[in-house]
Amino acid sequence: MTGGVESSSPSSSSSSPSRSGSSAAARWERSSEVLWRRTASGVAVLPIDSSAAVTLEGLHAALWEALVRPVPVDALVDPLATFLPDESAAAARELNEAVRFMVAAGAVRESVEP
Repeated sequence: MTGGVESSSPSSSSSSPSRSGSSAAARWERSSEVLWRRTASGVAVLPIDSSAAVTLEGLHAALWEALVRPVPVDALVDPLATFLPDESAAAARELNEAVRFMVAAGAVRESVEP
């Protein structure tokens, strides 16, 4: 994965970027159930139901910053291109993996807004 993530492992979860697989229609947002703070190396997030903070760096920190409002994953490829492989399928795969990681960490959730 591009970028780094330092922390205790997030709780194990089978969450995926969409309940029905990797759907372009799914929109993602920051969880409202998380405390966060910018740091010198990225963004530290602490889900309120966890005792372990996660430090997001590189792609993960940029993804966090991009999710100020609900957005579908495919709309994030261009803004996050500097953190992604040049080949579009590889870029989409890496971005989906980053979203899955952040969902498992409790930092990101699928948006309930239409």
